[in-house]
Amino acid sequence: MKLDRRSLFATLAGAGLAAATPAMAQEPPKTTWLDRLKTGFKDGRLPVAIDLNGGVSGAGWDWLLAEGAKASFFAFGEEHGMAQVPVLVRELAIALKPDRLVLEISPPIAQDIDQAARGGVEGLKAYYRANPPGPAFYTMADETRMLAAVRSALPGKKQLIWGLDYEVIMDRRLIARLKAKAPASAKAALAAVEAASQAGWATFATTKNLSKVFTFAGDPALIEALIAAWPSPDRDSADILETLLQTLRTNRAYTEERYFQSNAIRADFMKASFVRQWRAASPKPRILFKFGGGHMVRGRSMTEVYDIGNLLAETATLEGGSSFHLLVIPLNGGRQAAMNPTANFAYEDVAVSTIEEMALEPLAELALPQGSTLVDLRPLRRFMSASVTAKADARLARVVHGYDAILLVRDSVASKNL
Repeated sequence: MKLDRRSLFATLAGAGLAAATPAMAQEPPKTTWLDRLKTGFKDGRLPVAIDLNGGVSGAGWDWLLAEGAKASFFAFGEEHGMAQVPVLVRELAIALKPDRLVLEISPPIAQDIDQAARGGVEGLKAYYRANPPGPAFYTMADETRMLAAVRSALPGKKQLIWGLDYEVIMDRRLIARLKAKAPASAKAALAAVEAASQAGWATFATTKNLSKVFTFAGDPALIEALIAAWPSPDRDSADILETLLQTLRTNRAYTEERYFQSNAIRADFMKASFVRQWRAASPKPRILFKFGGGHMVRGRSMTEVYDIGNLLAETATLEGGSSFHLLVIPLNGGRQAAMNPTANFAYEDVAVSTIEEMALEPLAELALPQGSTLVDLRPLRRFMSASVTAKADARLARVVHGYDAILLVRDSVASKNL
């Protein structure tokens, strides 16, 4: 029989224990990895108080600010539609004073938002009225106030709000910007794009089916033809063209139920958008990112792609800095806002279900009884080694290994419409 060193040591240790242990002794009950994880989580809890009409306080908040101050990139991963989220982001921006706020909107619309926010809440409202239905998520009242407050707290002539994502519902604004600059060679191709956009919105007006709008139903070949007809576009027009092209490619894959490809195309576009803006920035900025939680995870995401959260972590390391990844989700019993396209894109108050979706029930049940609970996840990773993650729920493992901290929001409130 072959006996390696590890087996030999185990055999000798077992023999020694057998000789030293009385015959009638009872072995103590063995703890599982989940027991150890839950104990570590419980021991690491810190309170956070979020006042929707004021600010944020508590030992957990103080710890969060200290950790954020060390990081080049603060990756704020949210559950959309909670009124607590824009309060947290506003207070983080005011305290940490990042050089950029990066949002889950398209790069061209971020340019618009950066300009509109200089006029405060009224400037943003005027922009939304002029460009209905407005950017997804940011026409909620709480988010609008946050944008105005952060832009005021980070003054400057440079564009301070960046976007990285595809464009969900603002195709008409992007097309209008292209019309102002299109050369004669591109006018016919652009007219075809505009006609398809108008037809899509006309169909939506009668069906209330979002899949009929241009950003979901449009043919990427229309944008490819426009790009071919527009030699050497200026930087802003090139960004709009690429945004439209990748939007249609992303959503074409989605409507054809090629979900992995859809997520991969979208993630690649976000990463390319970040790389372009990052390379152009001098000096290199400290950044506060605000995206849905799935995009901010370090490593492989919940949709099985390497998303922007992983790239920013690697970029920070490459640049000699660090990134801090925070997941902010509501506890059961809370509420959130969900956009309803059939009701003129208003937001409706709905129940949350994030804990179950992310397999966090074992940790959520340990949340502090009052207020919100912040926990540093990094010390818990030793309880989820490779031998454990091979058997554990992959969703729980991704949270523990992919984020540095988690904030469980008690009694979340749905954001309101403007």
